[in-house]
Amino acid sequence: MSRVWLITGISSGFGKAITEQLLEKGETVVGTVRTKKDDIKALEEKYPDNLDVEHLDVTNTQEIREVVNKTIQRYGKIDVLVNNAGYGLFGAAEELSDKDIDLIIATNLTGSIQMIRAVLPYMRAQKSGHIIQISSYGGQVAYAGNSLYHATKFGIEGFCESVAQEIAPFNIKFSIIEPGGARTEFRYGSAHDANLMPEYDNTMAHAFLKMLDPENG
Repeated sequence: MSRVWLITGISSGFGKAITEQLLEKGETVVGTVRTKKDDIKALEEKYPDNLDVEHLDVTNTQEIREVVNKTIQRYGKIDVLVNNAGYGLFGAAEELSDKDIDLIIATNLTGSIQMIRAVLPYMRAQKSGHIIQISSYGGQVAYAGNSLYHATKFGIEGFCESVAQEIAPFNIKFSIIEPGGARTEFRYGSAHDANLMPEYDNTMAHAFLKMLDPENG
């Protein structure tokens, strides 16, 4: 019997790449998206028996619970959770709006926490499971212009390291993945820029602008 993987944010990047590889191996994937793109629709058509695509806004805790419960009702288990949904936010701390701050914390940190909390009762009952948290090397080091992104990644890593100890007696494994630079849409597609202030021009706080320029590769 194939394993059941619940993966958030499969519309692009690591989530999509992981999903494609698992489907090729015959695994079952419940993948979540905020917007269903044409290439995801094509995957559904190619793997009608192995891929279920669910709408999920990870800032909505009720939606998280509904997707998890629906997966259990359909398949009877969740073998692996891959917490992948998230995005980057660039700009000096002073340049960030209250909305910028609230949204990235709700997505990258609180959303991941609530996904983990939602699957734990089922994994504990089945006495097995693996939670894979996609973090970043930015969960270990910090650069100017990325303060809130780092805050969410440092935060989720602390949460995961604590919870990993709590759930070890129930045969639930935990992995934190810390990618460096990768050719995904993180820089040129999903990343958000703050409302930049000229006072920070030519400072380290705006060094990220060079990184976000596609001409720099």
